[in-house]
Amino acid sequence: MRRLEALEANESSECQKDPFDEVMGDGRAVHKRLVRIGVSRKKPKENVAGNSLILPKEVMESIKSAVVADVQKEMSVEREEITKENEAHAARVAEIERATKQQEMRDDLATQKEPMTLDVISSALAQLRQKDPSLTSEMIAKVIMASATSNSA
Repeated sequence: MRRLEALEANESSECQKDPFDEVMGDGRAVHKRLVRIGVSRKKPKENVAGNSLILPKEVMESIKSAVVADVQKEMSVEREEITKENEAHAARVAEIERATKQQEMRDDLATQKEPMTLDVISSALAQLRQKDPSLTSEMIAKVIMASATSNSA
């Protein structure tokens, strides 16, 4: 058992050794010298033009037309979705504006009822005083109270 473990340890340590390091060493001077002459651990670049794939124009055109058709379909679907979203948004905005306008009108009416009534009464009283300066505030108040009680009855 011990022999097997020792053999496995030796084999794994041998597998970890880099042949480049064994031959050339790991020193900095060696590295500089080798870099200058163009030796490195990297694979040399192969001729890129030699590896390119050349397809006939008909094949390229068919691929291009298929891609363009797919993109156009996707874009039309997206346009329809955006149009639907815009319409829904516009409807929501219109509804909110309508509700806001109605609320503003209600608020305006509520705030205007009281001052409008007081303004109308004060202008009517001013006109009465102009017509008949002998009318006093007490007399006008009695007439108003009398008409208010007769209307409510």
